[in-house]
Amino acid sequence: MKNVFLSIICILSVQLHAITVEKLRCEYTSNPIGIDFQQPRLSWQLNSSIRADKQTSYQIIVSSSTENLEKGIGDLWDTGLVNSDQSIQVQYDGKPLTSMKKYSWKVRVSDKDNHFSEWSAPANWSMGILNKEDWKAAKWIAYKDAKLWRTEWNAHKECELAEFENNKARISTWPWFTGRDSSIFALYEMAKPSYDPSPLFRKEFNVSKTVSSAFLYICGLGYYEAYINGEKVGDHVLDPAWTNYDKRSMYVSHDVSNQISSGGNAIGIMLGRGQYNPLCNDVWKLYKSAWVDQPKVCALLHIEYTDGSSSDIFTDNTWKTAGGPILYDDTRHGELYDARLEQEGWSLPTFDEKSWKSVSEVSWNVPLVAQIIPPIRCFNPIKVVKTIQKSEGIVVYDIGQNIAGWARVEVSGNAGDRVLVEYCETPTDIDLVPNNTPWRFNHSIKDPFYASFYDKGIIVRQQNGYILKGKGKEIFECHFSYKGFQYIRVSSFDGARIEKVVGVPVHTDIENIGKFECSNPVVNQLQKMSVNTLLNNFHSVSTDCPHREKQGWTADIYMSSQAAMYNFNMATFYSKWVQDLAGTEDENGFLATVAPSSNIDSKGSTVWPAAMVILPLQLYYFYNDKKPLAQNIDLMHRFAKASMQNQIEGKPEIIKDVLGDWVAPLMELNDTARCNTMAPPEGTSVYGTASHFLIVKLIASIERILGNNQISNEMDEWAKRIKTQFNAVFYDKKSSIYHGERPTKYRQSPNIVALQYGLVEKENQESVLLNLTNDLHKYNDRIGTGFIGTAALMNFLPNVNPELAFKVATQEKYPGWGFMVEQGANTMWETWDGYSSRNHPPFCLISEYFYKHLAGIQNDTASPGFKHFFIHPSIVGDLTYVNADFESQFGNIKSNWKLEHRKLFLNLSIPVNTSATIYIKTKPNTQILESGKAANLAHGVRFIGNLNDEAIFNLQSGNYSFQSEIK
Repeated sequence: MKNVFLSIICILSVQLHAITVEKLRCEYTSNPIGIDFQQPRLSWQLNSSIRADKQTSYQIIVSSSTENLEKGIGDLWDTGLVNSDQSIQVQYDGKPLTSMKKYSWKVRVSDKDNHFSEWSAPANWSMGILNKEDWKAAKWIAYKDAKLWRTEWNAHKECELAEFENNKARISTWPWFTGRDSSIFALYEMAKPSYDPSPLFRKEFNVSKTVSSAFLYICGLGYYEAYINGEKVGDHVLDPAWTNYDKRSMYVSHDVSNQISSGGNAIGIMLGRGQYNPLCNDVWKLYKSAWVDQPKVCALLHIEYTDGSSSDIFTDNTWKTAGGPILYDDTRHGELYDARLEQEGWSLPTFDEKSWKSVSEVSWNVPLVAQIIPPIRCFNPIKVVKTIQKSEGIVVYDIGQNIAGWARVEVSGNAGDRVLVEYCETPTDIDLVPNNTPWRFNHSIKDPFYASFYDKGIIVRQQNGYILKGKGKEIFECHFSYKGFQYIRVSSFDGARIEKVVGVPVHTDIENIGKFECSNPVVNQLQKMSVNTLLNNFHSVSTDCPHREKQGWTADIYMSSQAAMYNFNMATFYSKWVQDLAGTEDENGFLATVAPSSNIDSKGSTVWPAAMVILPLQLYYFYNDKKPLAQNIDLMHRFAKASMQNQIEGKPEIIKDVLGDWVAPLMELNDTARCNTMAPPEGTSVYGTASHFLIVKLIASIERILGNNQISNEMDEWAKRIKTQFNAVFYDKKSSIYHGERPTKYRQSPNIVALQYGLVEKENQESVLLNLTNDLHKYNDRIGTGFIGTAALMNFLPNVNPELAFKVATQEKYPGWGFMVEQGANTMWETWDGYSSRNHPPFCLISEYFYKHLAGIQNDTASPGFKHFFIHPSIVGDLTYVNADFESQFGNIKSNWKLEHRKLFLNLSIPVNTSATIYIKTKPNTQILESGKAANLAHGVRFIGNLNDEAIFNLQSGNYSFQSEIK
């Protein structure tokens, strides 16, 4: 009896502590639809209640049906038992995958004691369209004949550009130069003949069998909305993703199985212009992009039936088209919607389409690739916190938060009544912003109503217009144009009554994987500002701002990318954008400063497109993803060589640049003028050369990762030559100061960039750092750097002077992050003075500092993907606690610490199948405890040694509670 009892206890113990498999992902996504990789990568997380547990082997089964999976039949792939601890980036290696098919899979693993887990819950993925021929007979269709449209488009542009040339002496050219100050109604009337409205397309079809599944694969350029039987397909907006459309266009996959009816059906598609066919004539010349063409769509609806047969509905010349109620849409100028032109029931099978015309089949010979990144969606509306009646028919609403998106307006009135909705982040209206700086009132907009709602810092008019149909309460919002704003002004010109207004946040639905809070309210507000700003700028590319440019400025992205990766799952999003940047390469190997790009901005910079090397390496370090490295390594080499074409004559390896340390601050505020330098006074070649060195050095690291040691050594030698020349030209040995090509007083950025990039010779590092520290102290620990210098400073300083880094990070006087908080900011500014955009990502890099240094969560570049990592918290300043969570690919990493009466309490979570090296601050000759016992004796803990005032331990997976005494 006793033996039976012990056996039961043992069985229960094994069950209690059994390892489990959770969160199955295919290409970083849970149950993705429509992927187009023949060898997708699979990952999973593990959970165990015991310390030091890990995976010692795994088995994956991939089946063509759920029935086979339930029976344990891996008819596509059965790995058998694989002795490996790999649980992320496991590449599918089974039978060839087929377009438009769904596959099911599951995993089991063995733990550290070789005990097998139960099988995971089943997961699945479905394939998109792998080959061009699998699109069947689907054609690109459009509203007009291609030649006719091109003739009309060219005529419009010739007229608009000629008008600009004739009047440019008296009108501004920034940021766009036709209709900048006009209302959306005037913009529509300005173009004669009018631009085409947003087209509608429809097709009826009949279903006579029982449907088992139905998927819609669609690429509508530039944006689309699809409907089946009167119901919108999916909850995406602003689809598909913006990319270099002339290099590739993206299709989106939708499961529409529940929207297909027995009998008659209809599919309807509405198109918007997006960045594919922009109407705005902007200084970046996007209207001249190689891809610009009329809106068009290619779609395939694939239906499978329970009897095993299938049918396809596809776009071709049998579809019908008509103009829709959206008369004018542009990503920057805005959108005009005439509800009187709605055609009720246009996507229903009962609709009378006699007045509709046949579509035009058109060509678009670029590859169609699956859109893998998360879609853009609308999120919970934000209520108005303040309402101000400016005059009869004009009301301003403050939603209390700077967002990207649009307003949802409820209105009633008569048919033909017009409503204008305008958006602004910082208006020049003292009723709305009573403490605004004087220079924001120095404007010259002629329209007095616009003038009070004008933001001098971004110089744009964001708007949408609505014409009522006069049938009770009407609700309208944007379809194909988003804005950046906190304030909404609604003008009713004809007596329409505004019933309700809310702000609708709109951004890419990126998975949130990070959380940070601490005892310092300034830090907490900066963290909120960083998260808000990053989200506001996720619109299928990471943009610089949601109101003015809406472009993927390359340095803006790589400076804030690690902050983004600590807070969100950026793997697919950034992988897509790396290919956007690769798509800007010209015939000489130069890359553009923005991506996607019209390519007018290539050839001039090494600093900005350095993202082509930096971001793929960050993807590798965060996700152990080698694909962006291997795909782009040759291009990286071409880019490094292209930079040499900007070499200054007579100065080998010294590289000119066009931007340098963008928006470095003047150290004193001026109430009537800009308080920053757009281009650095010391010149740009010091930054061009430093970035030239950096990319060559990083390419050497990448070649080493890819196993090409000889090439890596050659790149290292090249980097040494650049370093020698950099020091010969920019370093003053007498003063131990780095300078630019122009004489200036001491500048922080060249010196911190030299330190952070590894350009300072070892014997000079201490003196260069001392000069930097002294300059910071000279200005009461205030930052004096722009984009490039700030990123370098907050990566270098926390490692050598944590207390000073914290003072800089929380500085409440101008220039500093705390100054933004002091001024009431709820998103991050582009400039330290707030002159320009107030919704800009680069200075969100401070959030990276919070996770990496205040919480101490740092990846180990020698063990990518956080397989092994460091926890090295900075116990600094007035902080009494820090709580941080970061969900790596392996699971959640937690670093929580608090101080009480000079005792440090550190609670940590190390995911199963990983390990960590931790640094615990302690007083000499005092014992560190873990869960109340001597730490060096605790299970899963190995003492490594002491360094200064810190004890170092290695931890296996599990939850830990440490306690130490500090000075």
